[in-house]
Amino acid sequence: MRKVVVAMTMACLGISLLLLGPADLPAQWGAIQQGIDAAKGAKQTQEPAKKEEASGIPNLAQTGPVNQAPVTYKNTVRKFSFILPTGWEPVKDPNANDISVGKPGTRSALAIHITQMVPSFPAKASVDASLKTAKEEVTINKLLSAKRRDDPPGPNPIVIGWETVESPTGGGGSHQRIIWQCYDGQNYYYNFNAATSPEQFNASRAELQGIINSVKFSK
Repeated sequence: MRKVVVAMTMACLGISLLLLGPADLPAQWGAIQQGIDAAKGAKQTQEPAKKEEASGIPNLAQTGPVNQAPVTYKNTVRKFSFILPTGWEPVKDPNANDISVGKPGTRSALAIHITQMVPSFPAKASVDASLKTAKEEVTINKLLSAKRRDDPPGPNPIVIGWETVESPTGGGGSHQRIIWQCYDGQNYYYNFNAATSPEQFNASRAELQGIINSVKFSK
Protein backbone atom coordinates (compact mmCIF):
# COMPACT_ATOMS: atom_id res chain seq x y z
CA MET A 1 0.00 0.00 0.00
CA ARG A 2 2.82 2.37 0.87
CA LYS A 3 4.40 1.76 -2.53
CA VAL A 4 1.11 2.65 -4.23
CA VAL A 5 0.80 5.90 -2.28
CA VAL A 6 4.38 6.88 -3.05
CA ALA A 7 3.95 6.06 -6.74
CA MET A 8 0.76 8.10 -7.01
CA THR A 9 2.34 10.95 -5.09
CA MET A 10 5.29 11.02 -7.46
CA ALA A 11 2.89 10.99 -10.39
CA CYS A 12 1.17 14.03 -8.94
CA LEU A 13 4.47 15.78 -8.41
CA GLY A 14 5.31 15.16 -12.04
CA ILE A 15 2.00 16.67 -13.12
CA SER A 16 2.55 19.63 -10.82
CA LEU A 17 5.99 20.32 -12.25
CA LEU A 18 4.63 20.10 -15.78
CA LEU A 19 1.78 22.47 -15.00
CA LEU A 20 4.12 24.96 -13.40
CA GLY A 21 6.37 25.17 -16.42
CA PRO A 22 6.66 28.30 -18.58
CA ALA A 23 4.22 26.81 -21.10
CA ASP A 24 1.38 27.50 -18.67
CA LEU A 25 1.91 31.24 -18.74
CA PRO A 26 -0.43 33.29 -20.96
CA ALA A 27 -0.23 32.91 -24.71
CA GLN A 28 1.17 36.40 -24.96
CA TRP A 29 4.28 35.06 -23.26
CA GLY A 30 5.06 33.26 -26.52
CA ALA A 31 7.04 36.41 -27.20
CA ILE A 32 9.44 35.43 -24.42
CA GLN A 33 11.59 33.24 -26.63
CA GLN A 34 11.59 35.86 -29.35
CA GLY A 35 12.83 38.40 -26.84
CA ILE A 36 15.55 36.05 -25.64
CA ASP A 37 16.63 35.28 -29.22
CA ALA A 38 16.71 38.98 -30.02
CA ALA A 39 18.81 39.64 -26.96
CA LYS A 40 21.28 36.95 -27.97
CA GLY A 41 21.58 38.44 -31.43
CA ALA A 42 22.19 41.96 -30.16
CA LYS A 43 25.64 43.46 -30.10
CA GLN A 44 27.58 42.57 -26.98
CA THR A 45 28.27 46.25 -26.30
CA GLN A 46 24.60 47.20 -26.42
CA GLU A 47 23.19 47.91 -22.96
CA PRO A 48 19.54 47.13 -22.11
CA ALA A 49 17.33 50.19 -22.50
CA LYS A 50 15.84 49.55 -19.07
CA LYS A 51 16.85 47.43 -16.12
CA GLU A 52 13.42 45.73 -16.25
CA GLU A 53 14.29 44.27 -19.67
CA ALA A 54 17.62 42.78 -18.63
CA SER A 55 16.18 39.25 -18.86
CA GLY A 56 15.06 39.74 -22.46
CA ILE A 57 11.37 39.26 -21.59
CA PRO A 58 9.09 41.96 -23.00
CA ASN A 59 6.15 43.43 -21.15
CA LEU A 60 2.75 42.05 -22.18
CA ALA A 61 1.13 43.96 -25.03
CA GLN A 62 -2.43 45.22 -24.70
CA THR A 63 -4.65 43.56 -27.30
CA GLY A 64 -8.04 44.70 -26.03
CA PRO A 65 -9.94 46.37 -23.17
CA VAL A 66 -8.74 45.86 -19.59
CA ASN A 67 -10.66 45.88 -16.31
CA GLN A 68 -11.41 49.42 -15.19
CA ALA A 69 -12.04 48.25 -11.61
CA PRO A 70 -11.46 45.05 -9.62
CA VAL A 71 -13.62 42.24 -11.03
CA THR A 72 -14.75 39.08 -9.24
CA TYR A 73 -14.98 35.99 -11.43
CA LYS A 74 -16.93 32.88 -10.40
CA ASN A 75 -16.40 29.34 -11.60
CA THR A 76 -19.92 28.00 -11.12
CA VAL A 77 -18.92 24.45 -12.08
CA ARG A 78 -16.14 23.91 -9.52
CA LYS A 79 -17.53 26.58 -7.16
CA PHE A 80 -14.68 28.96 -6.55
CA SER A 81 -14.13 32.66 -7.19
CA PHE A 82 -11.15 34.97 -7.65
CA ILE A 83 -10.58 38.71 -8.11
CA LEU A 84 -8.48 40.44 -10.75
CA PRO A 85 -7.42 44.04 -10.04
CA THR A 86 -7.77 47.10 -12.23
CA GLY A 87 -5.67 46.97 -15.38
CA TRP A 88 -5.84 43.22 -15.91
CA GLU A 89 -7.29 41.51 -18.95
CA PRO A 90 -10.86 40.23 -18.48
CA VAL A 91 -11.48 36.49 -18.16
CA LYS A 92 -13.61 35.28 -21.06
CA ASP A 93 -14.76 31.99 -19.51
CA PRO A 94 -14.39 31.61 -15.72
CA ASN A 95 -15.66 28.01 -15.99
CA ALA A 96 -12.81 26.89 -18.25
CA ASN A 97 -10.37 24.28 -16.96
CA ASP A 98 -7.46 26.39 -18.27
CA ILE A 99 -7.37 30.16 -17.82
CA SER A 100 -4.52 32.48 -18.77
CA VAL A 101 -4.70 36.26 -18.35
CA GLY A 102 -2.16 39.02 -17.93
CA LYS A 103 -1.69 42.66 -16.99
CA PRO A 104 -0.64 44.60 -20.11
CA GLY A 105 2.32 46.89 -19.62
CA THR A 106 3.87 44.46 -17.14
CA ARG A 107 5.00 40.84 -17.13
CA SER A 108 2.42 39.84 -14.55
CA ALA A 109 0.16 36.91 -15.45
CA LEU A 110 -2.27 34.47 -13.87
CA ALA A 111 -2.71 30.87 -14.97
CA ILE A 112 -5.36 28.52 -13.57
CA HIS A 113 -5.44 24.81 -14.37
CA ILE A 114 -7.98 22.23 -13.24
CA THR A 115 -7.84 18.50 -13.82
CA GLN A 116 -9.65 15.50 -12.33
CA MET A 117 -7.55 12.80 -10.71
CA VAL A 118 -8.72 9.18 -10.39
CA PRO A 119 -10.97 8.42 -7.37
CA SER A 120 -8.23 6.39 -5.66
CA PHE A 121 -5.64 9.16 -5.90
CA PRO A 122 -4.18 9.81 -2.40
CA ALA A 123 -4.68 13.58 -2.27
CA LYS A 124 -3.74 14.02 1.39
CA ALA A 125 -0.55 12.00 0.97
CA SER A 126 0.31 14.06 -2.09
CA VAL A 127 -0.18 17.34 -0.21
CA ASP A 128 1.94 16.13 2.71
CA ALA A 129 4.75 14.90 0.46
CA SER A 130 4.68 17.99 -1.76
CA LEU A 131 4.79 20.35 1.22
CA LYS A 132 7.69 18.41 2.74
CA THR A 133 9.64 18.71 -0.51
CA ALA A 134 8.75 22.40 -0.83
CA LYS A 135 10.04 23.16 2.67
CA GLU A 136 13.31 21.44 1.79
CA GLU A 137 13.51 23.59 -1.35
CA VAL A 138 13.34 26.66 0.89
CA THR A 139 16.59 25.50 2.53
CA ILE A 140 18.36 25.42 -0.85
CA ASN A 141 16.96 28.82 -1.89
CA LYS A 142 14.78 27.48 -4.67
CA LEU A 143 11.74 28.77 -2.80
CA LEU A 144 11.31 31.79 -0.56
CA SER A 145 8.50 30.18 1.41
CA ALA A 146 6.25 27.13 1.60
CA LYS A 147 3.17 26.61 3.73
CA ARG A 148 0.07 24.46 4.11
CA ARG A 149 -3.02 26.20 2.80
CA ASP A 150 -6.54 24.77 3.04
CA ASP A 151 -9.73 26.62 2.22
CA PRO A 152 -11.52 27.42 4.34
CA PRO A 153 -9.00 26.99 7.18
CA GLY A 154 -10.14 24.70 9.94
CA PRO A 155 -11.27 21.13 10.53
CA ASN A 156 -13.59 20.86 7.51
CA PRO A 157 -11.89 22.43 4.48
CA ILE A 158 -13.37 22.22 0.99
CA VAL A 159 -9.88 21.95 -0.50
CA ILE A 160 -6.52 20.93 0.96
CA GLY A 161 -3.24 22.14 -0.47
CA TRP A 162 0.04 24.01 -0.18
CA GLU A 163 1.33 27.40 -1.29
CA THR A 164 4.85 28.28 -2.42
CA VAL A 165 6.72 31.42 -3.42
CA GLU A 166 9.68 31.00 -5.76
CA SER A 167 13.04 32.67 -5.27
CA PRO A 168 14.39 34.91 -8.06
CA THR A 169 16.30 31.95 -9.49
CA GLY A 170 13.76 29.25 -8.60
CA GLY A 171 11.93 29.64 -11.90
CA GLY A 172 15.09 29.40 -13.93
CA GLY A 173 15.66 33.15 -13.94
CA SER A 174 12.92 34.01 -16.46
CA HIS A 175 9.98 34.13 -14.07
CA GLN A 176 9.10 34.15 -10.38
CA ARG A 177 5.81 32.74 -9.13
CA ILE A 178 3.37 32.45 -6.26
CA ILE A 179 1.63 29.09 -6.59
CA TRP A 180 -1.28 27.53 -4.73
CA GLN A 181 -2.01 23.88 -5.50
CA CYS A 182 -4.92 22.03 -3.92
CA TYR A 183 -7.41 19.16 -4.16
CA ASP A 184 -11.12 19.06 -3.42
CA GLY A 185 -13.21 16.20 -2.06
CA GLN A 186 -13.82 14.84 -5.56
CA ASN A 187 -10.07 14.65 -6.23
CA TYR A 188 -10.00 17.57 -8.62
CA TYR A 189 -6.55 19.15 -8.74
CA TYR A 190 -6.25 22.96 -8.92
CA ASN A 191 -3.17 25.01 -9.80
CA PHE A 192 -3.36 28.79 -9.26
CA ASN A 193 -0.18 30.36 -10.60
CA ALA A 194 0.55 34.11 -10.36
CA ALA A 195 3.81 35.03 -12.08
CA THR A 196 6.01 37.84 -13.32
CA SER A 197 9.71 38.32 -14.07
CA PRO A 198 12.24 38.43 -11.21
CA GLU A 199 12.96 42.08 -12.08
CA GLN A 200 9.32 43.03 -11.50
CA PHE A 201 8.49 40.59 -8.72
CA ASN A 202 9.13 42.82 -5.70
CA ALA A 203 7.02 45.63 -7.16
CA SER A 204 4.25 43.22 -8.20
CA ARG A 205 4.35 40.77 -5.30
CA ALA A 206 1.59 42.35 -3.21
CA GLU A 207 -0.78 42.44 -6.18
CA LEU A 208 0.02 38.87 -7.21
CA GLN A 209 -0.37 37.63 -3.63
CA GLY A 210 -3.68 39.48 -3.41
CA ILE A 211 -4.96 37.59 -6.45
CA ILE A 212 -3.93 34.24 -4.98
CA ASN A 213 -5.42 35.19 -1.61
CA SER A 214 -8.68 36.16 -3.30
CA VAL A 215 -9.35 32.59 -4.45
CA LYS A 216 -12.22 31.21 -2.35
CA PHE A 217 -14.11 27.93 -2.56
CA SER A 218 -17.74 27.39 -1.61
CA LYS A 219 -20.01 24.36 -1.28
